[in-house]
Amino acid sequence: MRGVHLGSFFNVNQPPPTCQVAAHTSSGGSGLKDDYHVICPTLNPPLNFPGTLAGQLNPPKAIAVYFEADSKWDSVFDGLLVNFNKRLSHHFDLGLDYTYSKGIDNGPNPSFVLIPQDSRHFDRERAISADDVRHRFVGNATIYGPTHMNPIINNFQLGTIVTLESPHHFTKFSGFDSNGDVFGNNDRVGLEPRNTFEGDTFQTVDLRISRIFPITERTRLEALAEAFNLMNNVNIRFFNTAYGAADFCNQNPTAQNCSSTASFREGSPNPLYGTPRAVFNPRQVQFALRLNF
Repeated sequence: MRGVHLGSFFNVNQPPPTCQVAAHTSSGGSGLKDDYHVICPTLNPPLNFPGTLAGQLNPPKAIAVYFEADSKWDSVFDGLLVNFNKRLSHHFDLGLDYTYSKGIDNGPNPSFVLIPQDSRHFDRERAISADDVRHRFVGNATIYGPTHMNPIINNFQLGTIVTLESPHHFTKFSGFDSNGDVFGNNDRVGLEPRNTFEGDTFQTVDLRISRIFPITERTRLEALAEAFNLMNNVNIRFFNTAYGAADFCNQNPTAQNCSSTASFREGSPNPLYGTPRAVFNPRQVQFALRLNF
């Protein structure tokens, strides 16, 4: 499946780069990255006006960021769905669904954080989608009790839903205006592509038990109890992916903001890098009575 002419924003006023600087990927790759400082950042930190040659004017002129909405983006989704259903028989039904998929895009998202890092090279934004879930399994089952066998077990129902997902992916941001183009929300670390930070798996079990009590021929009272995330798994929704330096410090220790005394995940100077930022709901239990008449 292909999506075309998807909407998002980009910085229409981003100037041409003033130079290129050496940069790295987390896997050890290296190359050159566009930089927009007036003077190439040979110092740590670069002591010059950020944001293009306009800073050389006397007096320096401020550089504005102009966002333009457009439909330049596209996406590709390939997937395989396997489905098995057992219809109700012998007081039992079952449904199993498995999806194997891959999503690729160049960043369509109406967010000022996720605008392209380089407005001249949208092709460098193409990567695994933030919505990509490689494996997803959902299973549901319901057991129906008898209706005229035993007053103790009559009219019971027990149902469950099991959901399993492989990790989502997130972008590793430098956390500041590391390339000197005035806008720092979208700066990635070194030459790292989008969405290379692998999150955590998602696992949850939901359970529902209910029983119907006949009152009259047309009136019934249903008592039910439901538990969501029954096993109380900690499912992480978002991670802190602000690396805190212009390049990967374990590849380039002299990069801006790298520290010789503090080194955490992937050499990051930020102790919170890679830690959970938001989680899904913990175990929740609810009880209810429903009167049907």
